[in-house]
Amino acid sequence: MSHSDRSQECPGIAVHIPAKYYERIPKFYFIVGLLLVGNAIYDGLNDTAAYAHFFFGAMSIIYAVSVQRARLKHRDNPPAEDSQQKPSESQS
Repeated sequence: MSHSDRSQECPGIAVHIPAKYYERIPKFYFIVGLLLVGNAIYDGLNDTAAYAHFFFGAMSIIYAVSVQRARLKHRDNPPAEDSQQKPSESQS
C-alpha cells in the first residue's frame, strides 16, 4: 500500500499531544536556543559550525518567544463565537 493510498483512507487523522507536553514545547525550544547560542559564543564564532549554532539558536529563541506570545494573546482575547450578526439578519 503506497503512502497516497493511506492518506486517502484516513483523511482526518491528527496526532494528539498531551497538554503538559504541548505547553512545554516553547520552553524546550528556548532552552535549546540558549544552549546553541551559548555554545557559539563559547567557541568564539571562529568557524562555520559556530555561526550555524548561533543562527539556529537565535531562530529557536525567536520561534519560542513568538509561539509563547501568540498563545498568551489568544488566551487573553479568545475569538468570539458567533457574537456578530450575519449581514442578512441585520437587513430584515
